Amino acid sequence: MTTRPRVGRLERTRFGYGFVRVGEGEDDLFIPPFAMGAALHGDLVVASFLETRREGDAHEIVEVLERGQSGIVGRIEPRGRMTLLLPERPEYPREVLLALHGRASVSRGGRVVVRLKRTPPEPLQGSIVATLGIDDPREDSFVVALEEAVATEFAPEALEEAAGFAESSVAHASQGRADFRRDLVLTIDPEDAKDHDDALSVHASSGGVHEIGVHIADVSHYVGSGGALDTEAQARGNSAYLADTTYPMLPEALSGGLCSLVEGKDRLTVSVVVEIDEEGRVGKSRVVTGVIRSAASLSYPEAARLLGEGGGGIPAALSLLDRLARGLKRRRMEEGGLDLDLPEVRARLDSRGEAIAFEEVRRLPTHELVEEFMLLANRIVGSRALAHELPFFYRVHERPRYDKLRAFFEAARYLGRSGPAPLVTEAKQLRRWATSGKTTRDRIVNLYLLRALEKARYDLVDVGHFGLGMRGYAHFTSPIRRYADLANHRIVKRYLLDGHKRPGGDPWTFASKAMSAGVASHISATEMTADDAERGVLKLKAVRYALQRLGEEARGTIVGLTPGGLFVFLEGWNIEGFLPKRAIGDPSLSLAEHGFSFRSKRTRHRFGLGDSVDVVIARADLERREIELGLRTRAERRAKRPERLRRKVGAGRKGRRR
Repeated sequence: MTTRPRVGRLERTRFGYGFVRVGEGEDDLFIPPFAMGAALHGDLVVASFLETRREGDAHEIVEVLERGQSGIVGRIEPRGRMTLLLPERPEYPREVLLALHGRASVSRGGRVVVRLKRTPPEPLQGSIVATLGIDDPREDSFVVALEEAVATEFAPEALEEAAGFAESSVAHASQGRADFRRDLVLTIDPEDAKDHDDALSVHASSGGVHEIGVHIADVSHYVGSGGALDTEAQARGNSAYLADTTYPMLPEALSGGLCSLVEGKDRLTVSVVVEIDEEGRVGKSRVVTGVIRSAASLSYPEAARLLGEGGGGIPAALSLLDRLARGLKRRRMEEGGLDLDLPEVRARLDSRGEAIAFEEVRRLPTHELVEEFMLLANRIVGSRALAHELPFFYRVHERPRYDKLRAFFEAARYLGRSGPAPLVTEAKQLRRWATSGKTTRDRIVNLYLLRALEKARYDLVDVGHFGLGMRGYAHFTSPIRRYADLANHRIVKRYLLDGHKRPGGDPWTFASKAMSAGVASHISATEMTADDAERGVLKLKAVRYALQRLGEEARGTIVGLTPGGLFVFLEGWNIEGFLPKRAIGDPSLSLAEHGFSFRSKRTRHRFGLGDSVDVVIARADLERREIELGLRTRAERRAKRPERLRRKVGAGRKGRRR
């Protein structure tokens, strides 16, 4: 037990309690509702030990060091010189009293986005960063982006710098680069891709060893270290891809224009050319600057269709790439690593921004094809940087903590897995516990395993990537949308190109403006912010979807439990709702079996993780972003029971009472 005060970021839950995230590899600190003090969701706080409880230690907030910079959506009510903000999200208190700048421009009860002053004065101070009109589903992404502090507009200096490049700049920069324009070069991306930062080419060989080109957009040619574009890109950290809007890391003139490897256009690249055989053995490789011209921009489904049809030209190239990728994956899995099959769900929207359906993104062979070659290129450049002891943003993933793995093994056993829990030192030891992900119960096992693993992050020190079973792994293949890749490109072009003389001077001094421990921490945080925003928009769309279906029945699977109730994944709908314990109508329910089930002391009935349950959409609250479910079975047993049978049952009960 550690009793010294700790510093971390507060994450408050909709149930009133919260956790202080204190750092990698350390336990989060539990904060009861009454111990929050003046802290709000997202604040940087000092937490001190409060007491030891049966379920673990509790802490209290003793100081707020810095206010969170997430926007708070709510309605405002004047209170003399002060303003009462009524936040919509349940992670915040229902009322926040503050001095609000810009209040005069908003009518009483107006809906706004407020950002608090970073330093925590008393009373609270904030300013209005956006005024929201009537509820419009087409603004969902914009609202969530403001809430999560995702940048929605570019600085004028960055836009001006991006506009200064012309199409002719490609021809001027092509001199001295490897020319791949006569090769069959293909880009394969999602159907709705806004940028294309990677492409593949293949030279077939009769000897069984084939030459693959992994061509990555040379973004660093346009975005120099320390300029307005670089400052903007570093601040954003990455692009944010939300349900109906993209907030790119770079302005459209570059992200969708000169840097994007679009079909039929000459584009500058940094290319990894590598020899591979169909057993997945990797031979010689070289890293060069190049120029390409994509022969086709294919979506994953289009590429999968061509792969299945067969033939010469593009289908033949895809077929060879597919065989080589399969060999790479077989060998990679032999060496170590873990593959978790967790399907991605996307909202299909109409022109008004309303969700028509929530669909699983079907995993195609072409997804794995592209993924394997990107992993290979990332590994090659990362290993080179590590061997030369160069500054580099490595993608690191620590070994999971024992207590988290123990909780996973308990959940997996509850869901039907068996066997002794290993002392985990390698990811491949967890493969027998992971599942194929075909059923919802299988996916729950994989989800609990994912939660047990540490979050991947960026670091200048390579501590390895547990999930992939690799050392020297770095991000290199997405410089349009990730700052880590862009910064790494500069190191690759200066120190790691084949056939180029390595310049003098200290590489760490060269990289100091863009590469530091602080920047690594920042871009790791912006990545999580973008993920939170993506989930936030999807949740908002789901609530809108449920709002149109109040009273409708659905079959669901219990995917999580809290003392207050059950989280239920609605099969076929692909959204999640919450079934409160009070809605079950049995006050004797209590958590049992390590918290994986509710058991009734009165009826011995059980609601457990992975169990099916029939529910009805009882409430959908857009402001609180909650989908509340009711238990269908109790209501329907009464409503659908024949009248004569109800009379007989009633008589029986009276007889027993007598």
